[in-house]
Amino acid sequence: MKTIKLFAMFCAALVLCNSCLTGVGTDEDMNAPVKPQIPADGELVLTATPSTIVADGEQFSKLTLTKGGVEITEDFKLYDGKNQEVTLPDMKFTTTQKGKYEFWAAYGTDYTETITITATEKQPDAPEAPGDDNPDKLNFKRRVLLIQFTGTGCGYCPAMTATLRQVMAEEYYAENAVLVAAHRYNNSDPAYLYGAALDQAMGVSSYPQLAVDMHTRTGYTNYPSVTNLIINAINRVEARAGIAAVAEYDETTRTVSISATVKAGVKSEFRIGAWLIEDGVYGVQQNYGVAEGDFNIHDHCIRVADSKVTGSDFSGHTLGEIEAGSTADYSFSIKLESDWVADHCRLVLFVTSPETNNYGKSYFYVNNAVEMPIDGSIDFEYLDEE
Repeated sequence: MKTIKLFAMFCAALVLCNSCLTGVGTDEDMNAPVKPQIPADGELVLTATPSTIVADGEQFSKLTLTKGGVEITEDFKLYDGKNQEVTLPDMKFTTTQKGKYEFWAAYGTDYTETITITATEKQPDAPEAPGDDNPDKLNFKRRVLLIQFTGTGCGYCPAMTATLRQVMAEEYYAENAVLVAAHRYNNSDPAYLYGAALDQAMGVSSYPQLAVDMHTRTGYTNYPSVTNLIINAINRVEARAGIAAVAEYDETTRTVSISATVKAGVKSEFRIGAWLIEDGVYGVQQNYGVAEGDFNIHDHCIRVADSKVTGSDFSGHTLGEIEAGSTADYSFSIKLESDWVADHCRLVLFVTSPETNNYGKSYFYVNNAVEMPIDGSIDFEYLDEE
């Protein structure tokens, strides 16, 4: 695969160089629109929005190639999972055959990670998007997203679990945080999260770890370290958007259909994600004597993380720029595996927006998160007026 990609990049580079050497500028060139400058050292990224489509020949996924955040529209090559060059009109992929379709792109001597678009059978229609009883309100309540990285084979992980149980039992943290658990330590874990390398995406290389808002994380398991991390996250930024949603569960197809609405409190770019969570998963937990208690029942287990941008980015599906007071809708369809207990499942929805970190780089971090049943609804949650 790597050899084929390198050969493809070499050919692409020759084409790019030849195009640079041919042609002489004319007066017409001076009137042409100025092309955006492609950063030489930027990361080459291929994305597909949405990453899951219905195989009806009509619904499509839009592929976008960027380098250093600047979109590339020419002088690149697109390949499928068999390393065959393909052409997609307007970079839109559609199909009538269900399955998983892989793509990667080459530009000059750079090439992207391989991305996957899933084409499914037609699912039940998404429910009607929720309304807003307070269209003039913009002061949303904010909750941070806590992601515990754990696994049944991790003998030190019960220490973090014990601390989080204590923390989330307190009203303040329960009201201001949403907890999920990414079981990525060992794939023999009955709650192992397949197909979503959240640990790699967030730079987790040792366990246990706790990440907050995809922004900051810690490996310390003591109460002060965990609570300080959460408090700093709560105070880091105000809620820029709120989330309302309606979910319907179809027992026949074991499919959850979700219609979510994001309402902006300030003008910004936003992305959205929906994760399916299961409680009460039994799995014998390794424990090196770091905590006392029963740790064989696992709650908050992420089963599906529908927010993948690339293999190293799970910040959500693009909603674009939303004006303050305006809304954007997004629909999800999540299928439950046969061994997941529907009555033990719930949803966590989150919205991300760009923030500049301490190194001057802008990333999409979680700005707000909510929990909801797989068959129910939630309204926009506003702060109480003083």
